[in-house]
Amino acid sequence: MIVRFIAHTFGVFVAGAAVLLAWSRPVPAQIPSSSPALVYPEISYKRLLNDLQLVVASTPYLGESMTIGLVMRYGSAFDPADKGGLAYLLSRMFLKATQDKTAKDIQDEMNYLGATIEVRCDWDSIRFILRGQSSRFERSLLLLYQVVGEAVFNDADFANVKEELVGRLEKPADPRQQMRTRFETALFQGTTYGRSLQGSRASLSNISIGDVRLFYRRYFSPHPAALVVVGSAPPPLVQQKATRIWGVWVRRDEVPFTFLPPRPPSSRMIALEDDPASPAAQFVLGNLWPRPDEPGFLSCIVAARILQERLTAALPTSLVTVGKDGRRLASPFYVQGQAAADQALAEIRKILDSVEGFKNSGPGEEELAGAKSRMIEEFRKSLETTRDLCDVLMDTELYHLGTNYLASFPDLLSRNTPASVKEAGKQWIFPGGVLIYVRGPAASLKSGLESLGSLQPVQ
Repeated sequence: MIVRFIAHTFGVFVAGAAVLLAWSRPVPAQIPSSSPALVYPEISYKRLLNDLQLVVASTPYLGESMTIGLVMRYGSAFDPADKGGLAYLLSRMFLKATQDKTAKDIQDEMNYLGATIEVRCDWDSIRFILRGQSSRFERSLLLLYQVVGEAVFNDADFANVKEELVGRLEKPADPRQQMRTRFETALFQGTTYGRSLQGSRASLSNISIGDVRLFYRRYFSPHPAALVVVGSAPPPLVQQKATRIWGVWVRRDEVPFTFLPPRPPSSRMIALEDDPASPAAQFVLGNLWPRPDEPGFLSCIVAARILQERLTAALPTSLVTVGKDGRRLASPFYVQGQAAADQALAEIRKILDSVEGFKNSGPGEEELAGAKSRMIEEFRKSLETTRDLCDVLMDTELYHLGTNYLASFPDLLSRNTPASVKEAGKQWIFPGGVLIYVRGPAASLKSGLESLGSLQPVQ
């Protein structure tokens, strides 16, 4: 059987700590004496005059490896209502041209530096990740600034990227990912998250090159960004060079993060999508999940982990995934699976029973201790490369998780008790309501699903 727990990198982050933006002195991290010895980076913070947050993590123990990350706090949530996929399309337009470089020039420079640049877009951010060598950090910082701060978007590149994205949408999607997308569309209906992150053929047809340039001019500014440099170069020198290179980036007016929050399911709501030819049924059960900065977020993560392990025992022959996300608005929590059509109802009932059992009893002491131990070990492994460290630090900045996150996580995790985890489960895992999205042969599924709650066919 396969029961997996899908955790976003920041899923184990400690929420609720304030980011101290004014610090520019090193912040050495310590770990509890009960934890095995592990080297942590020395982290320095500096706020540039243009309001760009600079984070430097010194990792000489990781050799010559270096990762530079830039995280922008504007993502697909800011797409106009009829132009879904705009931020994602924009993210694919970088590395094509700058004010004085062609795509070939950029690639030649990366080859010389032995570097790669990746651009990622999600609901809350657009990220740039340069992986290279610490000995060439200054030139790498300059190249990344040119790619981001001096980007040029022309008609020919726009047409090519748009055609490529439309072509991707027409290819068969991964069935499990497609189910989660449909579930989230229903869960976040009427809000900015209730659309496709990558857009649709119709929404992409509404996007012009002018829309791309406007999104870039409006949202790309140093004040909602954080530049993270992880490598072995001396932190004072990195700060000096980064300040000189990135300090010229012009600050623009801030755009507030004001969106209509999603409404949680108030009861058991079942959405049934008919797939008459399928012998199997796919299903996703879920609800809204707290933001990373909400109190008790870490207890929720522990509760979800323990539920995953209980489902492993309860469903030894099923393919079930327990997953959750974390966003600046409420995010999705889900349990996803699939089964033969005549067994799907029993599988769904068993999941619902497992959740209720957890909420009623909470975890045992040994069960909780085992889950925390495994989570700490996974956390430690997330700090073993400059790339992983950069991802963690970008998430820390994006969600304001605190400058002492690396040091405090094991201790804060250890403070979770059976009572706090039980309470988190009661509040956030299928609380007053749950959305159950099912796709399969409606003729054989409908009557059984109606016994669970209010059934709504999906057209």
